[in-house]
Amino acid sequence: MKERKAELRRKYDTTAKAYDTRYTDIQNRKYLEVFSKFDVKVSDVIVDVGSGTGLLLDFLHYNKGNIFCCDLSFNMLKEGKKKHQHDHFVCADSEFLPFRDSSADIVSSFTVFQNLPNPSAVMNQIIPILKYGGALILTALQKKYKIEDLRKLIAQTNLKIDTIWNLTYEDTSVIARKVENKC
Repeated sequence: MKERKAELRRKYDTTAKAYDTRYTDIQNRKYLEVFSKFDVKVSDVIVDVGSGTGLLLDFLHYNKGNIFCCDLSFNMLKEGKKKHQHDHFVCADSEFLPFRDSSADIVSSFTVFQNLPNPSAVMNQIIPILKYGGALILTALQKKYKIEDLRKLIAQTNLKIDTIWNLTYEDTSVIARKVENKC
């Protein structure tokens, strides 16, 4: 597992300077589709797990002060910091998220879970930092995660699925809310 994480860090550290050129258009298509189904309030605190260079900051420009970009790749975060000098960038392993319990209204993770060696461990980190009623917005590549796979992942938690669907462009997506008791 450590080897896989080190490999991912090296890959993204190496490609960080070219990341925005390669992926801005694709990610913006995903953001447009997801956020057409979900309203973000200006006051929402968002933790973006696997944020890379902060493309979500670019997309949600009106909500900048409340987004925490979290990534394993230092170089990806460094590129993001060049664009967003006054915003929050946190270098951390998604299996050890450094956020307080009930501190986030939204936790997002776009096109990350297919890279994770232990997705359940990451879910165990995400759930506590979400406030009750808070939302998880998660997308993963369809070639690795089908709708049923995301349903199974969410079923292990105290999240209730609001909506789950195949995005128009390459990902499967779920929006789920943290509830006190699973119904």
